[in-house]
Amino acid sequence: MKSNIHSPMILPWLAKKAGIPLRRAEVLWHAAERYAARVTGETETSAYWSVAMDRLHELVAAESLREDAASFGWRRWTRLNNNFWQAPLAVLDALVLNSTRGWRSFKPIQFG
Repeated sequence: MKSNIHSPMILPWLAKKAGIPLRRAEVLWHAAERYAARVTGETETSAYWSVAMDRLHELVAAESLREDAASFGWRRWTRLNNNFWQAPLAVLDALVLNSTRGWRSFKPIQFG
């Protein structure tokens, strides 16, 4: 799903880390933009973007907590469990990569 041209490039990553849909993150971004315009009284300035990003982080954190509370705490445990089961794959990947690099460091013996 492609995000709005005015939304920050970090928005899909932020939504994934918080465990919220990208559409909801875009709605939160527009709310953060409106808040920044109201607070700073200007648009397209560094102060405006700074306030908008700070507000976005607050809104995403609150939305993630709301989602966790709505699931009665199970959402947090399932995300933790998912990360726990992915850890052995990361370790195996690192071991295979290191062994491959080790074998490549050997030079063939030259006879003759």
